[in-house]
Amino acid sequence: MTPLGFNDLPLTGWFPGHMLKAGRKMHEIAPLVDLVVELVDARLPLASRNPRFREFLPGKPAMVLANKADLADPAASRRWQRWFEAQGERVFFLDARQPDDPDRLVRYWERVAHEERERRGATLALTRPVRVMIAGVPNVGKSTLVNRLCAEKRAQVGPLPGVTRQNQWIRLRGDVELLDTPGVLWPRIRDKEHELRLALVGSIRDEVIGIELLAEFLWYELSRQPGRVDWSLYDLAACPEYPDELMAAVARRRGLLRPGGGIDPVRTAHALVKDYRDLRLGALTFEFPPEETTPCRPSASL
Repeated sequence: MTPLGFNDLPLTGWFPGHMLKAGRKMHEIAPLVDLVVELVDARLPLASRNPRFREFLPGKPAMVLANKADLADPAASRRWQRWFEAQGERVFFLDARQPDDPDRLVRYWERVAHEERERRGATLALTRPVRVMIAGVPNVGKSTLVNRLCAEKRAQVGPLPGVTRQNQWIRLRGDVELLDTPGVLWPRIRDKEHELRLALVGSIRDEVIGIELLAEFLWYELSRQPGRVDWSLYDLAACPEYPDELMAAVARRRGLLRPGGGIDPVRTAHALVKDYRDLRLGALTFEFPPEETTPCRPSASL
């Protein structure tokens, strides 16, 4: 299937009703916060960015927090850092699992909130805690980050999108209060490739897309990055020319062949997607700054 073929497929139209309600609630609460933190996936910094957040939260100081940077190509992340900064955006790339990053992040939020207050000409010090709203698409890592920021586990965490269903205020280390919000998509995804990339990083449930289609799209994405993928996992030297060849290799390596030599397509598709998500194929980025047309080559880590 060609890239054009993917975009010929219909969109699922998946947009649960609670997301519409959550977006309205964010708009209502916006006057209470000092800073909006927009959490995106470092593998898809623009495609995982809800274009409606800034509409919900007009005029609020904001920053982009690219989470899961440990899963992304470091060279691509450096290019994204430069791109966001060139747009005048505050941006911070984060591996939420690392113990030093969350504390550094809270101190940064405090500094930005106070700088914005001074810029607006406020004459009195901010006497209450700094209030930060964190927003993002489903399964981008908000709850995991919140729990890293807190002294104790406060937010429910799960591998599927939609775990957080309501706003919750959480007191962090230092003088910061964080409003954790539900993951919110927008009603109309751009095209099928966009939807499939969101599914690859877990923002849309696999069963909504179909695991076999998702695995085929993953083959296409992997084929665009020959220098980044560890093909030895499947005893391959390079990306197969066709998705069926990759599926056969995965099935042989995982023992997912049926009697007679045919593959089990569903179990094989699950195995391929899981290997990618478990980082067994390498740290990969699936979206690059708009002025770039080809993926980044391998480089040293950040």
